[in-house]
Amino acid sequence: MDKASASYRSLIGHEQGARKIHVHVTELDPCGEGWGSQHSHTAEEALYMLEGRAEFTFGGKTHHVGPGDAVLFRSGVMHAEAKFLTDTAKYLVIRTVEPEDEPCCCGKDRPAT
Repeated sequence: MDKASASYRSLIGHEQGARKIHVHVTELDPCGEGWGSQHSHTAEEALYMLEGRAEFTFGGKTHHVGPGDAVLFRSGVMHAEAKFLTDTAKYLVIRTVEPEDEPCCCGKDRPAT
């Protein structure tokens, strides 16, 4: 499977004084074929697609997203199976910050411990 090359930019997190919410931009260039692994967390997480197209499969359904579309991963729901339909993608991740969860992928959702 081709690997994606991801970059993350935190927009709102602990550095801006947020305690319970985190927002970052993810850019994939290239997207690769996607991700097959599933995970869950206590946090609620929304993904808002800015550029590119993808399919996210979770909860027994496949969600097709493109620019202007959003998808919600509820707390405790296994998610993150993704197939990218374009070579590049850019999306916002809006996620609650929950103490029992691992830090967000960009590492800026909470102070380092």
